[in-house]
Amino acid sequence: MKKRLFVMLMSVMVVMGFTVESGFKGRPIEDIVVMPTGYTLGKGEFTLGLGSIGYGLSDQFQLGTNVLLFLFQDYNVNAKFSFFKTENNALALGLSLHHFDLPVFDADEQFTAFSPYISYSSRIGEKTMLHIGGQYSHYSGDFDIGDAKASITSAGSSASLGVEYDLGKNSKAMAETGYDLTFKGFRVGGALLFGWTSFRLKLGVNYFAPNGDNNYIMPVIGLWWRFDG
Repeated sequence: MKKRLFVMLMSVMVVMGFTVESGFKGRPIEDIVVMPTGYTLGKGEFTLGLGSIGYGLSDQFQLGTNVLLFLFQDYNVNAKFSFFKTENNALALGLSLHHFDLPVFDADEQFTAFSPYISYSSRIGEKTMLHIGGQYSHYSGDFDIGDAKASITSAGSSASLGVEYDLGKNSKAMAETGYDLTFKGFRVGGALLFGWTSFRLKLGVNYFAPNGDNNYIMPVIGLWWRFDG
C-alpha cells in the first residue's frame, strides 16, 4: 500500500514538474467538492480521471459519466447545459441519471434516480466565487427509496451553497454545505484543488448525516486531465 502511494505521489510530482502553468485561467471549474457549478467544458474539451469522463459537445453543452461507479452497480450518465458563462457569472441546468442494481435479501432489486438540477455561479470578490444550486430527485423501482441506504452517490432533492477561493494561480480552497430534503440530513465538505496546464488534483473530505441516525465521512480524492479538443 505504501509503495503504491509513493508511486502515485511521484507520478503527481512529475506531472507537476512538466505543467507549471496555471490550469484555471480560461478554464473555470465544473464542480466544487461534490456540487456542480454553473460552468461547463468548452467545445471539444474533454476530461479523463479516476472513473470520470466528460466531453464538451459545444461551448454550452457537455456529457459525462463515472465508469468507476459501474463497479458498484451504479450505471450513470450526466448532461449539463450552460445558458451563459462569463468570467464572473454562469448559469446552468443539468441532469444526472443513475440506475442501481442492489442485492437485497438475496434478490436483485433495482431502482432508478432521475435528478435534474440548476446551478448559478457568481464572482463576489477578486479571488472569491459563490455557487448556489438546487436539485430535485425522483426515484422509481422495485421498493420504496426509504429501504435504500443513503450515500454520497444517491443523494435526494437538495439545496446547496459553495464557496471557491483562489489561494494562488495553481490552487483553490473550496467549501460547501447543503441540506438533503429526501434523506433529511445536512452535508458539509471542504477540499483543496490544484491545477496546472492539463492536470488537476482534488483532496478533501465530505460529511453527510442522513435521517439523523447515520453518518458518512467520505474522503474526496480526484485526479484528472483536462485537454483541449
